[in-house]
Amino acid sequence: MAATSTESKTQNVFTSHHTQRIAFGDVNSPGAYVCNESGCLFRVPEDGLVSGRSPLIEIVSKTPTMMTKLSDDPWLPISKARQLAADADLYINF
Repeated sequence: MAATSTESKTQNVFTSHHTQRIAFGDVNSPGAYVCNESGCLFRVPEDGLVSGRSPLIEIVSKTPTMMTKLSDDPWLPISKARQLAADADLYINF
């Protein structure tokens, strides 16, 4: 990931300091994500991204729900996830 901040309007992605901010609907890789609005931790395993598999999670809102990817590891320990979120100045609610 880039050391400097970059933003892509077509993909709703923002990368800075080893974290990646992305719209929930654009999540396409497994990992541990923090919801920027609520501070909740989302664990997205590889199986969760396979088309036609359940459970399917959908967030419906007028504006994109932005997530920040903390790690490629969806099973990142909570203490490490909190540390990474705090290092990225994210609101934590887990």
